[in-house]
Amino acid sequence: MNLKSNIQNLSYHIENNFFLTVIQRGLTMMIPLVLIGGISCALTNLPYIDYSAPFFGGMLPYIHSIFSGIYQGTFGLFSFGLVIMISISYAMEKNTTVDNIAMYLAVSLGAYGSQLNIGTSYFNIEDIGIKGSFSAMLITLLACFCFEHLQKYSFLTMRKSIMGIEGICANAIRTIFPMVCVIGIVTLISQTLFFLFDVHSIHELFSNVSCSLFENIDNNFLSGLLYTFLLHLLWFFGFHGSHLLEPVAQSTFAEVTSGVIFSKSFFDTYIVMGGCGTTICVLIILLLFYRKERMGKIAQIGFFTVIFNLNEMFNFGIPIVLNPILGIPFILTPMVCYCICYGATTFGFVPELVQQIPWSTPIFFSGYMATGSIRGILLQMVCIFIGILIYYPFLHFHHEIQELNAREKLKLLIKELQKSEQDNSTPALLTRTDSLGLIARMLLEDLKIAIKQKKLYLLYQPQIDNDGHCIGAEALLRWNHPLYGFIYPPLILFLAKEGGILSELESDIIEDAAFAIQKTQSEYENDFKISINLTAKSLLWDIETCIQDNLKKYNISAQKLWIEITEQDVITNAEHVILKLKNLKSAGHTLLIDDFGMGHTSLIYLQSNYFGVVKLDGSLVKNLLKNETNQKIVASIVDLGAELNVKVIAEYVETEELVNKLKELGCHWYQGYLYSKPIPLEEFIVYLKTHGY
Repeated sequence: MNLKSNIQNLSYHIENNFFLTVIQRGLTMMIPLVLIGGISCALTNLPYIDYSAPFFGGMLPYIHSIFSGIYQGTFGLFSFGLVIMISISYAMEKNTTVDNIAMYLAVSLGAYGSQLNIGTSYFNIEDIGIKGSFSAMLITLLACFCFEHLQKYSFLTMRKSIMGIEGICANAIRTIFPMVCVIGIVTLISQTLFFLFDVHSIHELFSNVSCSLFENIDNNFLSGLLYTFLLHLLWFFGFHGSHLLEPVAQSTFAEVTSGVIFSKSFFDTYIVMGGCGTTICVLIILLLFYRKERMGKIAQIGFFTVIFNLNEMFNFGIPIVLNPILGIPFILTPMVCYCICYGATTFGFVPELVQQIPWSTPIFFSGYMATGSIRGILLQMVCIFIGILIYYPFLHFHHEIQELNAREKLKLLIKELQKSEQDNSTPALLTRTDSLGLIARMLLEDLKIAIKQKKLYLLYQPQIDNDGHCIGAEALLRWNHPLYGFIYPPLILFLAKEGGILSELESDIIEDAAFAIQKTQSEYENDFKISINLTAKSLLWDIETCIQDNLKKYNISAQKLWIEITEQDVITNAEHVILKLKNLKSAGHTLLIDDFGMGHTSLIYLQSNYFGVVKLDGSLVKNLLKNETNQKIVASIVDLGAELNVKVIAEYVETEELVNKLKELGCHWYQGYLYSKPIPLEEFIVYLKTHGY
């Protein structure tokens, strides 16, 4: 394994740390609040717009109050909202029940509220806004973690006392003592910080420590570099760095002063272009190279706010906060830009700043207005170019990690489905609250769009007779998802069935197969057939009409369209299914039982005389050469089929040795990679011409 793979695997495991996953999902759920608040903040702080001016009939102050009210209702409650989202995210990742999710939320709110000093002179309303975001994340994780583990002790949950009490009430009562313990722990920590450090919140402690670092620094370059580093380091960990270091900014370099290069305006003009982290570079990269990806779509949504130097959409949407990969360029890029701009100003390549500018002034406008020279714009362009060079490899690597993460989560989802297939049970994938459930629901929504946009397609795997002639093919469904790649076909069918879109999916499959038959028969004169797979649920909607309409549309015969139904599906809604099968057979279709074994159901439906072909269960064929019992079962099925005039097809045929054994047992139709993998229609037609009758 090379160095890149090692780093990739390490990054994957770091990003998939349980607590980071919980935080990042919670931040992602904050996107609507962040976007609404960001847009309102940008509109409230439009540069050089005087909302007190008597324009538009005196409506400007009223408009300003609306934007301000929206901002205060979103960003003003940011930390409060973050507590809610992260506690829900924590409970969801534990795949717990809805009523227990509510308890996680309750304990988190109680714990967070216990350290806000509500009712005292130390309470600061800004603590529940974005200023207290780190405290919100830390306290919520601590509260949920303690609450989860305290619930495991029966003496705290009063299990004996709540027997016979109605469900929700019992659940609420059993959380009383664990909740008391958790809130008490957080309160104790808060009071300890007060007695030891004379602070009333975690962010106040960090603010004091950060500000103390500037007390003995008289060098403008070093103090500016330290300010830039600390602000972005704090932002990376979820602190609102600008608020925490506001005392430093106000006392040390608030005003534009002649002979002093670094100032708050210098910082706003050259360092936080597009927001902290110089994220205008991120915006450009995403729009240029990842426009169709998830990150690119976030960039498109957050474009307006980033133009006005508000990047919370990126910080919490991608996210950059607590992202071990993107945190590096997030801190490094502003420091590099700072050194370049400080040096360019020192050596006279650009003039010193001549005026204070509003922080929300868009890039290039700010460069010209602050310096009074076009060279200010050129310097900004140089910084952006260098920032793009720094950010790009990290964003590319982050994208690779996201793809790896997606593939691994998809593997887990498929494993759950395969486990249920083996147990012959229906998995509750769409109702899960953890990350697997989220992926399943996301895939369902994507599947609905893919069906409407005709993104799914069929491949055709040839079927061969005993003489080596191709008799036709099985049409196999494929979906190449833009993020997850090729989706496991049974998962597609499961999502369609459970999501209520099976009829839409199968309508497309039937039409594609009918078109394939028409195209094939226009180029191949001899006999052939193409089979499609249906489930018992397929027979619950008016599939007969759909099939007949497509037969007429493409002018093909029913004899060329074979229909496969899996054994486990046939058993549901038996009477209704039998009627449908009878009608399909009467119309001229050949019916197949897929995954045929020696089960009771298989024999009953074989006895019904509706099925003309059976396909051996894959587990029988795969182990045929080494398992004598399987050989006996296959021989029995073949003999039974011969008596009932039913053909037998063996799938998963991959070696000549296996073919010889199947011939010896009397099975004379084969399908598998020995002959061909599933191929596009054009290749199948060529194959049919070469290997047909």
